[in-house]
Amino acid sequence: MYLEEWEEFKSILKEIEPYQEKVRNKINPAFKRETMLNGGIPNTAPYTHKISAKSGKSGLGPMEEEVSLIPEIKEDLNRDIWNDDNRLKPEIADRLVRIAEDFYKKLELPAHILNITLTGSMANYNWTDKSDLDVHIVIDYSAVDEDIELVRKYLMEAKINWNRSHEIMIKAHEVEIYVQNINEPHHSTGVYSILDEEWVIEPSPVDFEVSEDAVKQKTDGLREAIKMIEKLQKEGKHEEVYGDSDRLKEKLRKFRQGGLEQGGEFSVENLVFKALRNGGELETLSNLKSESYDTIMSIKEGKGKK
Repeated sequence: MYLEEWEEFKSILKEIEPYQEKVRNKINPAFKRETMLNGGIPNTAPYTHKISAKSGKSGLGPMEEEVSLIPEIKEDLNRDIWNDDNRLKPEIADRLVRIAEDFYKKLELPAHILNITLTGSMANYNWTDKSDLDVHIVIDYSAVDEDIELVRKYLMEAKINWNRSHEIMIKAHEVEIYVQNINEPHHSTGVYSILDEEWVIEPSPVDFEVSEDAVKQKTDGLREAIKMIEKLQKEGKHEEVYGDSDRLKEKLRKFRQGGLEQGGEFSVENLVFKALRNGGELETLSNLKSESYDTIMSIKEGKGKK
């Protein structure tokens, strides 16, 4: 039922320790909004339109055209969604809460929502015109089941399927949903509580130095590795394709995780990962693995069958 690919996503959505502690200390059963799913949530989801199966959605968000390997640090937050006091605009906050509640209600889980946050580049100064609105529904996985890994995989499947099937655009930015365990650390330097209408971690336009040559060199090398796997696929070497793509996916997962842990979101490793994601190479790699597996496990109908 569960896909091996889920393991690589764990590193993408982790939270930093100060966030973990601060959220724990702020948990209050009486939120400013009724978010404990006690009824009153409309049955109709606010989806703008469905995505065709032919669109190639990976469940990880839209593929971005790569402009630069190094993100530009803006002088200001995106004022399409933030007020002058750096609070999320009420109409956008209400819509994001509605979307999150609609998604979570359908899961029918016993755990209550502890927080709903906005994180990622749209809650920071490195946003772009193609950045997602990364909405995290914070719960206690242990309140669902003592097998935390099972809960994680179930929720990741739900997240991937939802993001594949829907494309909700707010101010030209796609909404991405993720159900986060309260005990997970996170590497984002900007986290905003939509429910409490305040920053958990307030970002700042920091200066940072990254060698674009180092990012480009590593990115180019990994792109060549993926092209080599594509070549094997064209040659019909499906067993090699499956093994090589599986190993490279795991390598990339560890590569990015190590970068996040050591250098944060602006580490060379994380920037390389984003460049590959935005360029479509990660989706290509996933497709190579799944297509090779399907071919290996298929049995062709014999010719001239009587």
